[in-house]
Amino acid sequence: MPPLGAPPAYSTPATLGLALLAIVTSLWHFTLGALDYAGTGRYPGLALLLISGLLLVYGVLLLIRYAEARDAMNDPQPRAAMYATPHESRVPLVGVGLAGLLVLADAAFALTGQLLPWHLAGLLLAATLARQALRLRPIAGDD
Repeated sequence: MPPLGAPPAYSTPATLGLALLAIVTSLWHFTLGALDYAGTGRYPGLALLLISGLLLVYGVLLLIRYAEARDAMNDPQPRAAMYATPHESRVPLVGVGLAGLLVLADAAFALTGQLLPWHLAGLLLAATLARQALRLRPIAGDD
């Protein structure tokens, strides 16, 4: 458990950065999936579009959670505890999982697609997203 008076994990700049990075990464990959759709086939393109859509939802929900946490810090009578919630360690894992799927998709698209440099840039974005999500996870003993 974090020390009393420490800000909630969702209210940190790292959470805001992860949310914005997830949104940018999802839009990047959604565009790549749409542009490279004809070059690789229907199902790989649809898979990339689906993963990108899930990552967009993840980023927007994380951004909402950040805004809620920032707002709750100024609430004179909080209605819910802000510390040691079970999903605090699971939310970053979802980001790592989605980023891992994008890394695999980018590697496959880079080998078969027409937009090699753009997919390599997408791979770099997805790897950065995974690293940021891993840095956001609380310490194992804090769960």
